[in-house]
Amino acid sequence: GISLAAMSGQYPLQSPWLSAKLVALVVYIILGSLALKRGRTRRSRATFGILALACVGYIIWVSLTRTPTPWLVLEY
Repeated sequence: GISLAAMSGQYPLQSPWLSAKLVALVVYIILGSLALKRGRTRRSRATFGILALACVGYIIWVSLTRTPTPWLVLEY
């Protein structure tokens, strides 16, 4: 993601939506790790898994709207 941003000339700190997307990607990786390995109980692993999927949804939504707060752009 970072190399693609550099090749296209959109640097993360310049574009807030790209920064939000990269931060969400790191959060997704952490949540996925907790869901697959590090969760202590079955319930916590399921919760982390659902949160990881929500994070993927956020990443896709930010990519389509190109705004870090896509829920404010629901006026289509």
